[in-house]
Amino acid sequence: MGSGVRSVDARRLFLAGAIGLTLWLGATFLWHVTYRQGISLAVIMFLDQDFPALLGGLLLLTLAAPFAGGMGFRLPAPRARIIVPLIMLFGLVAWAGHYWLFQDYAISRDEEVARFAAAYMREGLLARPIPPEWEPYRRAIMPEFFSPFGAADYWTAAYLPVNSAIQAMFWQLGDPNMAGPALLIAGLFALWRVALHLFPTRPDAVWVTMLLALSSAQLWVTAMTPYAMTGHFALNMVWLALVLRGGVVGHVSAGAVALVAAGLHQWHFPPIFIAPFILWMLLARRWAAAAFHVIVLVAIVIVWAKLWPGFLVELLGPPSDIRPSAGVADKVGSLFERLGDRWQPLVNLSRFAAWNNILMVPLATLGVFAMQWRRAIRGREIALPLALGCFAGCGLALAQGYGWGFRYAHGFIGPFCLLAGLGWAHFRPAAMRPIFIGLGVTLVASAYLVWRTHVFVAPYAASHRMIDASQADVVLVDPRGGLYVTDLVRGRNGVPGRPMVINLAMLTLDQVDQLCEKYVVELFDRAEFRPLGIPLARWNLGRMDALRAHMKEVGCDSPVLPPLPETMEDAFNASGDVL
Repeated sequence: MGSGVRSVDARRLFLAGAIGLTLWLGATFLWHVTYRQGISLAVIMFLDQDFPALLGGLLLLTLAAPFAGGMGFRLPAPRARIIVPLIMLFGLVAWAGHYWLFQDYAISRDEEVARFAAAYMREGLLARPIPPEWEPYRRAIMPEFFSPFGAADYWTAAYLPVNSAIQAMFWQLGDPNMAGPALLIAGLFALWRVALHLFPTRPDAVWVTMLLALSSAQLWVTAMTPYAMTGHFALNMVWLALVLRGGVVGHVSAGAVALVAAGLHQWHFPPIFIAPFILWMLLARRWAAAAFHVIVLVAIVIVWAKLWPGFLVELLGPPSDIRPSAGVADKVGSLFERLGDRWQPLVNLSRFAAWNNILMVPLATLGVFAMQWRRAIRGREIALPLALGCFAGCGLALAQGYGWGFRYAHGFIGPFCLLAGLGWAHFRPAAMRPIFIGLGVTLVASAYLVWRTHVFVAPYAASHRMIDASQADVVLVDPRGGLYVTDLVRGRNGVPGRPMVINLAMLTLDQVDQLCEKYVVELFDRAEFRPLGIPLARWNLGRMDALRAHMKEVGCDSPVLPPLPETMEDAFNASGDVL
């Protein structure tokens, strides 16, 4: 790759990146804030986290541009004795971050449902039977993301099982929170192997690829969570490494990896990644390989969209409570429906840029420009499928709710880094100073993002601990007045139990009376969660006012109280040191 390198001035690269980022950031702010087109959780988090990080990043990038020229110090060859310990270190950071940054708490319903499924899989079950006494309240206990199959008698996660199965396996080994870091390690290792394959004579390009990935806050922060996206990143990279290895063993192994990846949580993610590579094989007239991977895609649909739902019907019973949504037509219809009303490329891709290395997109753009189109249409440029996949991953910029960066493009961070390596190999000499400066800017932005994430998660983690410490039989959560308080309705480590946490907004007056008669009931509402710092949400529900008034009348409105301090130091901390 080193022959015919055409140098692109690093100062121009920095300025071009800063200008492009400024235009994109300005358009995002105007559309979503000034003209208020689509205020959502993504916009709230963009304003709190990404906008300041990007603003500071582009300012530092501009100020650093005059100093971007020059060599910088040389790095040793990216051999296993250096790369493997570095990857392991980042895996350790991801594991520790779950306990420090996220305070051993999964904030979103998506993550909680994945952990819920891991808990019953750990017990050797494929669904959790609903205790008969709780069947009338089953939907208020599991408000969303539940499978419709056998839903009258079982609680089952709506997502496909592989991500939860991996967590259950690590749970058996000691800690389910090791699953994400282990997958991150596997993905980074596979990315390194792919980079070595693509840049055998350019160790600097291998380093660029790996440094961009290692400095991706989106990669290592998401690995701190139960999200399935770390699995998609890892298995995409393992798939690509096996395909580039070639031969019968390589392609058959890649097919098996794709089948597993499609079962992580939603089956349509791997086909989006794989389809451009099938086109690449067809252009190169590698008919057998292309045909095999087309068969794999068909197998993915058969196994996960047909056989798996059929198996659940046979095991658990027919759908109830809500209609089934696992079929092919449902999936395609839902995708187009969401593209119509939840397509938000400006804010989502701004989040993606903020949580990755600030030079990743500019260098990946160079990788696209480096493509020789005559070679590309003959299937001789791997940049083509990499770029098509990145465009697809970013083009489907649907609203994601929670996410650290843009998680729907998470599986394409590896291709972005490889494109950046290709751009570097074609347009830059082996002068690493621009990369080191970019790493410095990214480190500053990432530190800010990590801090704001910790601040955002802390009130929810504290609220969960407060509910979990209750000695009541039932805790009713009144979510009015708080942002996404409904996500606090969950069990302990994925297992519903004492206290049974129930969404008050989903109960009838008769159901509340029955609970108050049979059990010790406590309330958790804005009087408890607002002092803990949960953001205000201005919404009301008239029916809830009448429900709460009735509960007060019958004396069933005792609040959840924080546990008594065990030491004098705890007492001082609880009082704010005013004693």
